[in-house]
Amino acid sequence: MDGELTERQSQVLAFILRSVERRGYPPSVREICEELGTSSTRGAQRHLEALERKGYITRDPGARAIRAEGPRRQGSIYLPLLGRVPAGPLNYAAEEVEEWVPVPPGLGGPGAAFMLRVKGDSMTGDHIQDGDLLVVNPATSPREGDIVVAVVDGEATVKHLHLAGQDGEVELRPSNPDYDPIRVRAEDVHIMGRVAGLLRTLGAGS
Repeated sequence: MDGELTERQSQVLAFILRSVERRGYPPSVREICEELGTSSTRGAQRHLEALERKGYITRDPGARAIRAEGPRRQGSIYLPLLGRVPAGPLNYAAEEVEEWVPVPPGLGGPGAAFMLRVKGDSMTGDHIQDGDLLVVNPATSPREGDIVVAVVDGEATVKHLHLAGQDGEVELRPSNPDYDPIRVRAEDVHIMGRVAGLLRTLGAGS
């Protein structure tokens, strides 16, 4: 530790440590705002940046993952859960941190940045079930056939990525035969990242 903390930074750090101790993962930025009695998410982010700079927490370079430093939690990796993503009919997925989820070190490989919760059953052929948590890697360019999180018209879905031919279209294929592929123009789809890992929570798929 190489810096004195301000009163607000100490409050944020104490809140993080309480959350890790009681729940096993750090609080969301929104929860930090509530603890501080402010609506400024940028202010909360500045406190986190200061805590990282002073050595009280660490975050993986290029990824929104956080480690709360200390004898009990040192080395544990936390990835932000951004929201629910459908593996079926398209549905909106809000890009905000719901909570921080502890994951085994190395899950998803280098560049794993966030997690999303599956909604639906269109990817059961790949053993991806409703309620599963997907580790998404936005740093690695997806290849033909990779499972990706794709956004079309502001809505997200989990599918296999395939080029649809010479007409500039992309096909997003489910692995459940009950669902039809989604064909879109390449310029109308945004690939959030490649699915690099999966965590199954208690009760998922039941």
